[in-house]
Amino acid sequence: MLSGCNLLAPAPKITPLVTDLPTTPTLNPEQALTKAAQQVTPTPLPSPTPWQVVAPTPTLRSIPAQTDMTNPLTGLEVEDPRLLWQRPVMVKLANWPQSLRPFNQIINADLVFEYYIGHQTNQLLALFYGGDADAVGPLAPGRVVDARLARCYQGSLVVASAPPTVEAVFEQTLPDRVFYRGYAPCPGICTETEAQGGNTVVNTAAIRTFSESKGNENAIERLPDLFFDKKIVNWDESALRVSYLYADFSVMDWRYDKTYGGYQLWQDFQTENGIYTLQQTFDRDSQQPVIFENVLILLADYIEYNPSFYDIDFREGDREQSAILLRDGKMTHGTWYAPDINQPFQFFDLQGEPYYLKPGQTWITFASTTSRITMVEEGSWDITFVPN
Repeated sequence: MLSGCNLLAPAPKITPLVTDLPTTPTLNPEQALTKAAQQVTPTPLPSPTPWQVVAPTPTLRSIPAQTDMTNPLTGLEVEDPRLLWQRPVMVKLANWPQSLRPFNQIINADLVFEYYIGHQTNQLLALFYGGDADAVGPLAPGRVVDARLARCYQGSLVVASAPPTVEAVFEQTLPDRVFYRGYAPCPGICTETEAQGGNTVVNTAAIRTFSESKGNENAIERLPDLFFDKKIVNWDESALRVSYLYADFSVMDWRYDKTYGGYQLWQDFQTENGIYTLQQTFDRDSQQPVIFENVLILLADYIEYNPSFYDIDFREGDREQSAILLRDGKMTHGTWYAPDINQPFQFFDLQGEPYYLKPGQTWITFASTTSRITMVEEGSWDITFVPN
């Protein structure tokens, strides 16, 4: 068992703010296709118990104008503003087994999405928009959630492979926008020698070039701006450490670094004698610590097709989905939503006002609506994944 990760009981559920919304997943086109291919019905979801708060109906506010040099996803200036009118490149990354770690050049991503894939494990999807990485990895197989995220962010998707059902979803929802290992040649997608580690890595700039050579349309409207502020004004709790636990052997542990002003990632690590502990995560190439200015935990309904095949219901248009928002060692209870299937996520506080991220990179974890939160001690929290 991991030291420092024991849970207190009973732990309250983190659940949506509203009870009169149906929790049966609404199938989008790729979900309907998946259901037909699997010949199963998604596992029904329980009706959640609400937080005891009143959330007023918020008024939509216009996104503040930014300069053409500002990345709308990070609030930072970019070296090449032309990238902001091109599709992001979204690269699927493996986190399991442990032998595939550490990540390579994930610290260059604007956004990283993390979600459950079954058997107490997770995978990641890294988004590169205002800049590139020349060897991000290790590349992992695609899943249906990746199609939904790529469509929200207008992105091109790079995966190692995909099972037939998932590949059919990609063909329907992301035509000419999915690149597989062996299809996009090196330097776009390259597999290292065993001496180098044997991982498959992606050069995001080369993927853009390869896509253009195939005659694909890579030009997009500039993505809408998120809200940013260098200082946080209002928050709910201190959050110097937040652990997200899939199991006692599967942990993503975020620790606030006051000097840097961001959250350092620590992960489960099994030693040679079989003991599990937590170990800080460093980038494989640069040996720099994996640190993100913002960590957002979004509560969502998981759709289970089988114990290793999941989708996530984004409930597009539902502004009352709960979120735990972290920056500067502070926790804010808020909400999130996708305006529709083709638009990026937005984030709010419980008064319906936009949540201001810290300028920098953001890590987004999809928790289940039945996940549990426990304050271990002041400023230290455990959040435990519990399947819907």
